Amino acid sequence: MQRFASLFRISCCAALLAFAAAQDAKDIPKIAGESLAGRRVLLPDATAGKLTVLVIGFSKASKAPTSAWARKAVADFGSRSGFELYQLAVLQDVPRFIRGFVISGIKSGVPKTQHDHFLLVVEGEAELKKLVSYKEPDDAYMVVLDRGGKSVRQRHGEFSDASYSELRQEIESLLSNQK
Repeated sequence: MQRFASLFRISCCAALLAFAAAQDAKDIPKIAGESLAGRRVLLPDATAGKLTVLVIGFSKASKAPTSAWARKAVADFGSRSGFELYQLAVLQDVPRFIRGFVISGIKSGVPKTQHDHFLLVVEGEAELKKLVSYKEPDDAYMVVLDRGGKSVRQRHGEFSDASYSELRQEIESLLSNQK
């Protein structure tokens, strides 16, 4: 009987933790962009059913940290089923008359193998900044979406091995819990 009571308490605690985690998940705005491959993408719809990491940059100087975060995450998780990563360059504030030059520069700097998952976003910047609690223009902003497209984890900043290790553990845990 005592064993049953212990199992019951453990089950209740697990259910409460799962419920609490679900309560922390929040909807994200629809993000429309065009991939460097020329495909129109609507997030989170395009990644339904998959754990997704969005790596977002709001300035030219954010290229280095966003690239570093994305490169490590793709190396560690890119071949895992149920995982997607999209890199987003937010270009709404780039004047239209030079936007083509900026896009051309981005396209030439991103390996062709990543063109399908690299989005150019030219609208909805205010909503994205609100989503990520925008503070520093040159930071990389990471948003982890669960299988239902809800934001479950976020972080921002320069790339470091210690910070990436934390993100890696979070992603690994979420992928393990999705099975």
